Amino acid sequence: MSITVTDVSKSFGDFRALQDVSVEIPTGELVAILGPSGSGKTTLLRLIAGLETLDRGRGAISFHDEDVRDQPVRKRRVGFVFQHYALFRHMTVFQNVAFGLRCKPRRERPARAEIRRRVHELLSLVQLEGLAGRYPTQLSGGQRQRVALARALAVEPRVLLLDEPFGALDAKVRLELRKWIRRLHDELHITSVFVTHDQEEALEVADRIVIMNKGRIEQVGTAAEVYHRPATEFVMNFLGQVNTFHGRATGRDVEFASIRVGVTGAIPDGDVRVFVRPHDFELAPQRNGKPSFAARITRVHTAGAITRIEMTLPDGRVISAELPPDRFAELAASDGDTVYVTPRQVHVF
Repeated sequence: MSITVTDVSKSFGDFRALQDVSVEIPTGELVAILGPSGSGKTTLLRLIAGLETLDRGRGAISFHDEDVRDQPVRKRRVGFVFQHYALFRHMTVFQNVAFGLRCKPRRERPARAEIRRRVHELLSLVQLEGLAGRYPTQLSGGQRQRVALARALAVEPRVLLLDEPFGALDAKVRLELRKWIRRLHDELHITSVFVTHDQEEALEVADRIVIMNKGRIEQVGTAAEVYHRPATEFVMNFLGQVNTFHGRATGRDVEFASIRVGVTGAIPDGDVRVFVRPHDFELAPQRNGKPSFAARITRVHTAGAITRIEMTLPDGRVISAELPPDRFAELAASDGDTVYVTPRQVHVF
């Protein structure tokens, strides 16, 4: 079931939450809506669900060419998973998952035996077999979120919408759950959209990522596209760590930090901002013929699979680089040493 959002706007009083947003989500994809707080990502999700109404006369929302703009939530057949689970505390796991099925109109409601079969099938799917008789307070955060997911799937939704589904969980459980939900999606192939402000989460889990800022979409693409080929300066800054320099472009060359490097594609002559990710720096103990600038090491973080090096430039600005531990060991440098820094790849805006 594809989702098409066309020229959608939404205001709350004088605040414009969304401004002429258009995006298409193909059938069967797992799509992340990513952005900082206040960017409009949850508002967009709630409009797709029908939990908010569009500004009068502004835009359209379709499910597989069916206009759902004026349809109430129950007719849209969406499954919605909230950040804080929204489980009924007085109901068991079984009763929570069965709730949507039992609340259907009588002519659409499955028989008791079919509800029982469906609930146990879903509990098996979300790996909660044997916990049907427990109450939400007897479950861990990760288990509660899986119950919420099973409840959303019970009504056989056309699309699945998740609002910060891992936001209330600790880091270790969040990591486990996002791997699990990716595997679950690959099994079910239901069109799914989840909202997150966690860049790593979106890059790891989603087929495609919609990056939002100030009520507008900055870029839509795969993880590789948005990370390696950012369309805007905002996307470049928002995804991962980055070092920023002021420079000047001349033809296909850019001069910054006292070096000149070539770039791909024509850039209008004039002042530019140059961005280099920490892992795109090479460090050497002395000049080696490549374009490089001097920096003094001020701090080294050696814990983990990557060694992070903070450095200070002659003008006092701080930049950072990332190297594999064995490469840093070859560098044989420590706090206070001067190294020569060469950018392998630059992004210019």
